[in-house]
Amino acid sequence: MTRRYTLLLPILFCLPAAPALAQTAIGGGACTSSTLNGTYEFLLSGRQVTASGTTSKLFQGVGAAVFDGLSHVTLTVTANIVSTSQAFGTPLVYSGTYSLQSNCVGSISITGGDTGSFTVEAYSIDSTTLQAKAFSVIGSDATYAYNGSGNAQPATCPTTLSGVHEFNGNGSSLSGISVTGVVDVAGVLQFDGQGNVTANWVQVSNLATTNIMATGTYTVNSTCMASATLTDTTNNKYVVSVSIYSTAPDFTLTVASPQAIIDGSGSAAQVTTPAACTASMLTGTYELTFGGRVSPGGIVTKLLSSDGAATFDGLGKVTFSVTANAINGSQVFGTPVTYSGTYSVQSNCQGAINLTSGDTATLALVAYSIDATTGQAKNFTMVGADSTYAYTGSGSVQPSACAVSTLSGTWPFSATGNSLSGSTITGVLDIAGEVQFDGQGNVTANWTQASNTAMTNVSATGTYSVTGACLGSITLTDTANNKYAGPVSVYGALSANFEWVPANPQLVFTGTGRAAFGNPGQAVVNGASFVAAETPAGSLFSIFGSNLATKVGQSTSVPWLTTLLTTTVTVNGELAPLYYVGPNQIDAQMPEDIKPGLATLVVKDGSSTSNAVAVMIPATGTPGIIVYGNNRAVVVNQDGSVNSPTSPAKVGDTLVAYFLGGGPVTSAAALVTGAATPGTMSPVTGTYSVTVSGNTAAVNYVGLTYNFVGLYQVNFVVPKVDAGDHPLVLTISGQASNNPLIAVSN
Repeated sequence: MTRRYTLLLPILFCLPAAPALAQTAIGGGACTSSTLNGTYEFLLSGRQVTASGTTSKLFQGVGAAVFDGLSHVTLTVTANIVSTSQAFGTPLVYSGTYSLQSNCVGSISITGGDTGSFTVEAYSIDSTTLQAKAFSVIGSDATYAYNGSGNAQPATCPTTLSGVHEFNGNGSSLSGISVTGVVDVAGVLQFDGQGNVTANWVQVSNLATTNIMATGTYTVNSTCMASATLTDTTNNKYVVSVSIYSTAPDFTLTVASPQAIIDGSGSAAQVTTPAACTASMLTGTYELTFGGRVSPGGIVTKLLSSDGAATFDGLGKVTFSVTANAINGSQVFGTPVTYSGTYSVQSNCQGAINLTSGDTATLALVAYSIDATTGQAKNFTMVGADSTYAYTGSGSVQPSACAVSTLSGTWPFSATGNSLSGSTITGVLDIAGEVQFDGQGNVTANWTQASNTAMTNVSATGTYSVTGACLGSITLTDTANNKYAGPVSVYGALSANFEWVPANPQLVFTGTGRAAFGNPGQAVVNGASFVAAETPAGSLFSIFGSNLATKVGQSTSVPWLTTLLTTTVTVNGELAPLYYVGPNQIDAQMPEDIKPGLATLVVKDGSSTSNAVAVMIPATGTPGIIVYGNNRAVVVNQDGSVNSPTSPAKVGDTLVAYFLGGGPVTSAAALVTGAATPGTMSPVTGTYSVTVSGNTAAVNYVGLTYNFVGLYQVNFVVPKVDAGDHPLVLTISGQASNNPLIAVSN
């Protein structure tokens, strides 16, 4: 951690260690084997498909993956197997070695308990610990083609499960050891916290829909594993194995009975302040992945994969707008389809969608991950059927806006699907690799493709688009001249995920991309709070990345230069004034005339141009109080000293705190980008308040600091508080700042 001083005031800038790369890059980072370190929930699925397309053997296992951070991995799972017999609840342990390349894609070689090879990719890497929060794998042994995933488990596991949890899954229906069709489920599990569980789910197998109600018991152990046994109203029995990966909790699970084998995931419907669900909890636009299958006799004969958006009005009306790929007597790719109808949500967060336009279908619906503040469900899942397909689908809240530059940098990517021969489905397909976007419409991809148990490496290049509604397309051509084309949709509040549903005459698949180190746009942050999307026009911000400059350079006079050494920064094509440049960090001022909304930022270092990234410019203040040391606010006491434990303020003193991101101001003179603020008062236009340990302080001025560039100050009176350290919070236009400490004495 390095501190630097902007003008006369200390501003804390964190300079993350990152190896130098040849290309200038915003955001990102480099993985090593230590990126995968610790214990992860682990879900592994395996299939064997005959030459005729029949699924002949199945494997599902749930448990834990332990990576030592060096090169050794152990996979411990409870497995359900359908091959020459049904074997449920079999404990298995696999061990071997692993490695990760700098692009966060690597390999696992299993040598103990089995012999197999996997491609592994790490993502959602914590910026502080540099530990991957999640990973995915594909691979094979002599029997199965595998795909799997893992999420870092909490340090302390929940001691029980309690409340309503959504769950969904996919699998196969069985008749003895014969696979008779596909199965999709969605429903809820309700745990009483004392070992009793009730379950309600809708199960779709081929075109038959069944409502299942079951009760039973469950246990939770100290290793984040749980198990349940259920009996439904027709006396069918189910064994459920659960692996927990968050304290919410979220979990993966497998369900086995003599009639079906299923794996999937579950999440708490409402994490805090549970309340009865209503239709209003599904409101707004969600990314939508919508698929359909029919598999009589275990052979998939009809297939639909689509991606787009679902719009719920919060009152009972819903519209699906998707681009679809269909294998149904012929190949039909890239067809735009719109479905509409009505929806309802019951108090337990289960509900239904009835499509009446574009198709006639009934879908069981579950809303979950409901935001305690807004009351909006962040996710939903559904299953159902029409006259042609058994459907499964899911959706996640989309960002408020997107651009081509929203997809930028390197994204680990994994997918599942099917290989094709004309309109005949010949086998399963699993993919893992990376997709790299330049932020300006060009894309390259490298992945490993497992079809049945054959492994192929694919390299491809092409173009992509993203609209303001966070939808678009990706088109690739590989080195063998095979083309891959399909719709793409971006989702998640931080634009850190996308779905891609491509097809060509040889395959069709549905895949997910996840930002390894966060969307690169999140590497452009308020220069004080280090929070993304909190730099209004005129304020100071920081950019983190690699090879941003050849060495350290700094402006020594005002107005600031727009080129330091050989480095420039443009926002929507306009040059930004630079205060500091270094190989891993840039500090600059957002141009005064940049309009609120999504902007595109690019760094150039000589002839090297970075990936373009999307940056949200707020219309109002988003304050970040400048800090130093161990989260101490940069505050000048009434006597002119810098506030600290050894130089505290007194109750009733007037202090000056310095911050960034104040937003629009009223200024008697024009503000000039890169130049010092005029020597007159320039108060912020937004409403404001200050608290010290939650106690309201009187405020004398909030606005720009005279004769500085992009710097703000707040003059406030210390309210009556006890002696000691107290958090200081400034709020402008409803947006609260960070909460660094100030010292107060009596």
